[in-house]
Amino acid sequence: MQASAEPLPTRAGVPPVPPAMSPDIDRLTRDFRQLISDFEVLLKNAQTLSSEGAAVARAELTRKLADARVKFNSLKETAGERAVRTRGATEEYVRREPLKAVLVAAAVGAIVALVVARR
Repeated sequence: MQASAEPLPTRAGVPPVPPAMSPDIDRLTRDFRQLISDFEVLLKNAQTLSSEGAAVARAELTRKLADARVKFNSLKETAGERAVRTRGATEEYVRREPLKAVLVAAAVGAIVALVVARR
């Protein structure tokens, strides 16, 4: 059996997931869970807080929510930029290898049709 001389398609033009992205997502997830936890604690203690305590808790939660929004918007912008670069690389690949692109699309369509037909 002979090995194929044709190289496998590369991810030309598509940057790999930056190592810094995963820790950012992990940090955002932790921050979001902490925010939810803080809201739950505030709701549980809402009746026992004085008006001053409620004002302090409200200010702290507002600050944390604003921080979460900033982090989320930053990640959203990064994801949007990556999507644009990925789309450009995909368009370039389809123009360079149109037959392969059509065959891959047909194969995916056939698989989806088989899965849907079984249901």
